[in-house]
Amino acid sequence: MESAPASRVRREDVARAVAALLRWLQHHPTPAPEPIYLLVTLKRAPARRFEHTLRLPRSPFPSISLVSDRLPADLPDDIDPLPSPALGSLPPAARRGLVLVDRRLRVRPGGKGKAAAKAARVVPVDLADQAWAESAREVARRVELRVEGGTCRAVRVGHAAMAREEAVENVVAAVEAAAACVPRKWRNVRALHVKAPESVALPLYSAVGTGDDDDDGGNGEAEGAKRKGVAVKEQGIVKRRKKSSSVSVGGDQL
Repeated sequence: MESAPASRVRREDVARAVAALLRWLQHHPTPAPEPIYLLVTLKRAPARRFEHTLRLPRSPFPSISLVSDRLPADLPDDIDPLPSPALGSLPPAARRGLVLVDRRLRVRPGGKGKAAAKAARVVPVDLADQAWAESAREVARRVELRVEGGTCRAVRVGHAAMAREEAVENVVAAVEAAAACVPRKWRNVRALHVKAPESVALPLYSAVGTGDDDDDGGNGEAEGAKRKGVAVKEQGIVKRRKKSSSVSVGGDQL
């Protein structure tokens, strides 16, 4: 029987990596909180396009914005209003967050909202539904793991303004969910890292014998999994512009 995903990555390693990354982000502030990504590197790319939804304990987005011509009178405090003209060219503060678009605006691919979709995650919302705000918060906790080509993919799991323990919880949940849903599960996971757009990737997990098929049906996998510590000094998390650090996140580049 294959061991549970949590057995492959120690929470202590996640906590150390997240703490170091958050310290680096605090020393490199930006107008909007920078996203934090979990990098999932597979041994083999799926034979077909792979897509799975991961539910996180907390939203990895620092803000939720609503674009509408007719804003609700009782707009929740945790949702920021934006005028509909902002959809074509979102302000920097909204580009790192989740943008809700009133369905009455009829945003279509290739239409007015195309530029906005490239800058932020845009989700249609029906304001006639009394539960639209709670539905929006639930959407904000869900991220997509998509593998369309290659073996490395990034999943948004947090942001620079999160408390350390909140970010740790999200990373741990994303690791478990990602390892459980990829084809061949842990046998196909080569490595896991956490990263901000301009930081180096901090290791959480690296499999032993990644050059081999390592498909042994689960026998001895506990001994075959190597846990790498992430005792990384803060000064070691430096800005890197190497080509190898570019990883596709939907339409974005890390």
